[in-house]
Formats: sequence, C-alpha cells, structure tokens
Amino acid sequence: MVDSQVLIRIAGLSHTYPGKGKTPERRALKDVHLEVLKGEMLALLGPNGSGKSTLLRILTTALKPTEGHVQIGGFDLGSDPRSVRKQLGVVFQKPALDRKMSVVENLVAAGQLYGLNRDILASRISSLLEGLALADRRAEKVEALSGGLARRVELAKALLPEPGVLILDEPTTGLDPISRQEFWNEVTQLRGEGTTVIVTTHLLDEAAVCDRVAIMHEGQLLRCAPPQQLQRSIGRQVLTLECADPDGLLAQIRADMHLEGSVVDGALRFSLEDPFSLDRLLAQCADQIERLTLAHPSLDDVFVELTGKRLVGREEGGL
Repeated sequence: MVDSQVLIRIAGLSHTYPGKGKTPERRALKDVHLEVLKGEMLALLGPNGSGKSTLLRILTTALKPTEGHVQIGGFDLGSDPRSVRKQLGVVFQKPALDRKMSVVENLVAAGQLYGLNRDILASRISSLLEGLALADRRAEKVEALSGGLARRVELAKALLPEPGVLILDEPTTGLDPISRQEFWNEVTQLRGEGTTVIVTTHLLDEAAVCDRVAIMHEGQLLRCAPPQQLQRSIGRQVLTLECADPDGLLAQIRADMHLEGSVVDGALRFSLEDPFSLDRLLAQCADQIERLTLAHPSLDDVFVELTGKRLVGREEGGL
C-alpha cells in the first residue's frame, strides 16, 4: 500500500551540459516537475537520450542541476546533499562490485564505507544474504557468479544502510529472462515492505509493474500516471496496418471511413475508442494490407501517441 506522503519533490528541474570545442551545449532536462510518494514504485521510461540518466545523476547527488530544486525526505539536495545521500541505495547500470573479492567481502567493504557498526553490519549482511537467497554463496568470488546472482549482490549492497529510497538504473541490463524475473521478484517484495523505488528502464514489461510510469522524451517529462491509466487514455484498441504504400492507404481510409491515423516506422496506426468494423475495412482495402494487428494499447503505443515515435523496435515487443 502506497503512503500518501510525498517523499521526493522535484520542481522546475533543468540541466544543460556545456559545450566542448566543436560540440555545442546540450539541454538534457527541461523544466521537470514530479512528486514521488513514500512506498511508491516509479518507472522513468524513455529511450537513450531522453533525460533519464541525467535525472538519476541529479537525484543521487552526482550532478548539480542548472536550474530547479529537489527535496528528498525533507532535505534539500542543493544545500544538504549529505542528508539526501543517507536516504539512498543505488544499483548502477554498470557493475560496481570487486570481481576478485568474495560476496561477503564486497558487502563488508561497502558497509564500512557506509559507516555501519561492525555488529550491525554483520547482522545486516546475514539478513540480506538470507533474504536474497545468497547465503550459500557468501564465500564465492563475484567473478564466479552468474549475471543474475551478481545483480542480487548489487541489490544487497544497496540495501545495507536500510535506505528509504532505492534507485535502480537499468538494473537488468544483460540478464536473461529468468534472472530478470528473479531480480524483479526481490524488488517487488521490497516495495511491499514500504521502500520507495525509482527505476529507469526502456523495457515496457518492467515499467508496466510499477505504480506509476513517467514517460520521458528529449529531456521533457511528458506524462506521469499509472500504466493502465496511460494505456486507457489513448483509446480502447490500437489498429496497426502494414502495407506497401502507407501514406496512400491512410489517405484512402481517411476519405472513405473518416478515420484519423498516422504513419510510424512505415506502418499505419489508428487509436480506436468507438466500435470499428474490420469487415468494412477489409472489404475496401484487403488487397493493399499485408499485415493487420488489433490489440489493447501498450505503453509503446502511448509513447507513439505522445511523440510520434516508437519506444521499441518491432522485433523487441513488450507489454
């Protein structure tokens, strides 16, 4: 159950990376406003270059924003970053473990950096290894672990100080489907225990299990709502047609059936709210249609509706 208390407040957040030599300056974030509730799981969804990573760097105090304010747990990120950092646990996209050290050695080293008392640290390590099904791996070197097990160690490391906010940056990159599911099972359990989770992802199925999805594109926060609400906002169904001449077919359907659509990645898309006759469409255009798909809206469809571009390629799929 999500607490109604606002834990993170982001107001007017913008950031511009300065130019270097012939490289012009780049505005990576543009006036982002967002509130995250205590105990909520929020997905930052968008392609590379959307601003997700910049926002995450700011939230973890690794980057000072050009404009705007961030408060986490009542502490201002600009004036009191140390108090903000004490509330955070972070799993970075790139592995941050010493592969030559054992699982427990990595956790002891991390706990010492957190300043944890020896007895408290020993208790936390035992509890986390047990809870994350790593107890029998405590003495193994990280280099001997599978990718999924290593990510669990990363998660244990982030949870050592019992953070109020867990930040996950593309946490399942490179994992096989089974390891991905096991990792998310652990994260879902943490959410149930009241931990606030922020995850950056470009994977639709990961975003779909979150309480809310913040869709980002070219530095802007376009929409933030529960995934089902986002999907329902663009209609009851999405009709996709693949054909040799999408622009020509669109003009014909627009004239004959008064149906508005768009061409995206060479395919025709129609967001449908009212009942629609496929029989009539096929009677008039069957000889031009190579492939037809009628489905409930996905988060990718929402992204297309907002940006005119697909978030994932056709071969990637997603919920």
